[in-house]
Amino acid sequence: MRQRFVVLAGMLCLAVTLAACDVGTSTGASNSSGTAGATCTPTDQDQYVYHPDRLQVVQKCLRVTGVIDVVRNEADGDKHILLRLDSQFQNLLQPANQDERGDLVVEPVCVGQVTQSDAQATCAADPDPFSQALPTVGEHVWMEGRYVYDEDHNGWAELHPLYHYGQVSP
Repeated sequence: MRQRFVVLAGMLCLAVTLAACDVGTSTGASNSSGTAGATCTPTDQDQYVYHPDRLQVVQKCLRVTGVIDVVRNEADGDKHILLRLDSQFQNLLQPANQDERGDLVVEPVCVGQVTQSDAQATCAADPDPFSQALPTVGEHVWMEGRYVYDEDHNGWAELHPLYHYGQVSP
């Protein structure tokens, strides 16, 4: 019963947080200088997510801040960037994010070598993959992308795909 209450309380917190903002703006967002109120701007990268039906879209565009913990290559051509969220964004995490060091998973799509056969055609069709140099471990950044739960990974929270990012100014 206690677990059910915690899950329901977390869902209520997320619902209240998302209801407090318009689609297209982020909750407690930061712009590149770290101030509140930045607008999140989608790109065309949603079209190049392979098997998009596995992703439950929670918010079309969300901007968060945090510190890069890990950057790794995936067989589908995406990168997995593990973002240790700043405290004001911790409520966005799901229990399954514990499988990823308790971090938010951020995925720029089709940016690496694609060795997974069912992702090859999707990435081959992308005329303009994310081309900005990716952040490195230890950088404090803002990132924006489509906020989803990945059902193939027990519903962990992600920004998938990544739209934009930049360094947070001190």
